[in-house]
Amino acid sequence: MTKAAPKDIAATFFAAAERASRTEVEEVRKQVLLDTTLTSLIDAIPDYALVLNQERQVVAANRHLLDAFGLGIASIIGKRPGETFGCIFSSEGPAGCGTGNHCSVCGAVMSILESQETLIQNCHECHISLNRNDITSMDLEVCSTPATVNGIPVTVCVMRDISDQKRRSVLERVFFHDVINTVGGIHGIAAMLMEHPDLPPEKELEYKEWMVLLSNRLIDEINHQRKLLDAERGEFRPDLGMVRVPDLVREVHALYVTHDIAAGRHLVMGEIADCSIESDGQILHRILGNLVKNALEATPQEGTVTLSCSEDAERVTFAVTNPGVMPAEVQLQIFQRSFSTKAGSGRGIGTYSVKLFGERYLKGKVAFTSREPEGTSFTLSVPKHFN
Repeated sequence: MTKAAPKDIAATFFAAAERASRTEVEEVRKQVLLDTTLTSLIDAIPDYALVLNQERQVVAANRHLLDAFGLGIASIIGKRPGETFGCIFSSEGPAGCGTGNHCSVCGAVMSILESQETLIQNCHECHISLNRNDITSMDLEVCSTPATVNGIPVTVCVMRDISDQKRRSVLERVFFHDVINTVGGIHGIAAMLMEHPDLPPEKELEYKEWMVLLSNRLIDEINHQRKLLDAERGEFRPDLGMVRVPDLVREVHALYVTHDIAAGRHLVMGEIADCSIESDGQILHRILGNLVKNALEATPQEGTVTLSCSEDAERVTFAVTNPGVMPAEVQLQIFQRSFSTKAGSGRGIGTYSVKLFGERYLKGKVAFTSREPEGTSFTLSVPKHFN
């Protein structure tokens, strides 16, 4: 467990808030640049590399990092890693990167703090959500190593981009899992028809209808994964049309009220706004389906999940509520691509895709509250008129 630096509660929620002055930063930078062995080594590293002072501020960076993010070295000197990369939470804390609530579960901060505390190399994985148009998020393996330059302690922070590896892992665990299950169902029904050519006509028709349904589900799953990859690359374009809100909510309710995942639980519809909106109906259906599925999984037997929708002059807000309360650590990571509340499954993509599609492409706002006694409620607020 990472031990955060002693802190003034008013100044930080995790790591120490204190920063070195610009003059102090420049002095450390000068000593680092004089160490040609160190600077040559970090420039030879094919991954992103930063040299930090004891206050976790950048004093040097390698060419690979600067080129990859289109940065000038002068623009990042004195900044902290999250501020350098453009982490969406880097300004959340009272003193910037490392001092916010989300920083307490950040692998990069943990790696740096542990290295400074133990004086040995420490590595952690870090998922970073970026405030950039070209890249929405990255998965990094961060290794921090203590070093001394002319008697001055510094931290060499090397960050390897493992986004593709994580993305493949998600595909293998989620996509292939769901596809194999669906294909297995189709195969089972096809085998049944082959083995029993004398089935009653009504039974044969029922099996054929199931095959069509499962085939459509397979196509939908493949298309959604393609859209997700496009969305992460910034290439997705929503298919806009007029969507009747009551019809959308009823369809999602009908899909999950008799689903296996709802067994022993109650899925009910609350108040539903009677209006239409301009949006991507398929993506909205997928978002609400993910939220309902997650809520049912988190609900105990005989518990109730409520699907509702309200409106004002400009926006429509969908809400999915269940009686459970998420631990604080889960709340801080719930929208990360590789995070899952199901231990060992590695299937954390539902809430990540909800936020990615809902905010980046549907011009909406995804939020949640989770506290006693109200339980947990996820909301998606989208404009009635897309343009």
